[in-house]
Amino acid sequence: MRKVFEFIVKGHKVKVVNSWFSGAKLYIDGDVRDQDKTLFAFGNKALLSANLGEHGVLEIMPISTMWSVEIDAVLNKDNNLQQVYSSHRRLRLRERRLAK
Repeated sequence: MRKVFEFIVKGHKVKVVNSWFSGAKLYIDGDVRDQDKTLFAFGNKALLSANLGEHGVLEIMPISTMWSVEIDAVLNKDNNLQQVYSSHRRLRLRERRLAK
């Protein structure tokens, strides 16, 4: 099973591809920036990350369930976490505006 998540953060096109056999890969503007082959993830630890320069570090936290995988994405700038994407819950309008 393969699942793809795509979103924009601070003008960068972000794509996360997850599959059972090759793990998870993080693409920023088409370039592979990180990958992980962990079988199960529980959402409290970033398994993928990429430096977005002055905007901070984009951290991807996969959340595994028995049947699917969802993700949360946060920007970490000086230990200030700003949620920029979630595949399983709706972000508040303020969070969506700050992510652009």
